[in-house]
Amino acid sequence: MSLPSEYVNAIYKDTGNPAYKGNPFIEALTPIMELKQLKEGLEGKVDFSLNDLQDKPRQRAHMVAALLDDFFQPLSQHVLLEERISIMIRRGYVSRNLLDGSLNKHLQDGYERVMSGDLQSYKFRNVLTTATCLSLIGCSGSGKSSTLDRILATYPQVIYHQQHNFFQLSYLKIECPNNGSQQSLCLNFFREVDKRLGTNYENSHGLRGRGVPTLL
Repeated sequence: MSLPSEYVNAIYKDTGNPAYKGNPFIEALTPIMELKQLKEGLEGKVDFSLNDLQDKPRQRAHMVAALLDDFFQPLSQHVLLEERISIMIRRGYVSRNLLDGSLNKHLQDGYERVMSGDLQSYKFRNVLTTATCLSLIGCSGSGKSSTLDRILATYPQVIYHQQHNFFQLSYLKIECPNNGSQQSLCLNFFREVDKRLGTNYENSHGLRGRGVPTLL
């Protein structure tokens, strides 16, 4: 099967964590990085030559401006944020194992809610969820988005599990609508999924006149 260049085929590696063992979604992710690997993965390299000092002032002004995009020095706060995101991604998969049936239970419960229009509806009682959330709050321009982008870039976004014929979307970045609309947020979600997986959920689900509870 020919895959787009940005997709990767799953290669499974033991994480050394009993809670993650035998979970293809976790074992196909980038291995948990040590501090040195994390620093190399996050830091931004600056292409600099001493000859640049001899360039004309206006030319050097453009080089200095490029530092805003190219230079990134990981600090302790960035390491802590990466660790929390790493845990959050992996823990979310613990209760969604492709091999033990837990993923199918979540999918069937979701299908039941869509078909019934009742967010409280379920097919399986007491399905375990290990998904967590995280809030990152800071002043505009302080580097929140660029830091998140660098952390997420250490993960392959789409992983193909050939043995199971399954595409794993390890993360998705969705822009919040400026009007605060839940419906617009749902449409943004479908649009991003379509962009990454080549699907058509925006038209088949988002633009069919469904109400917000059903979309959610």
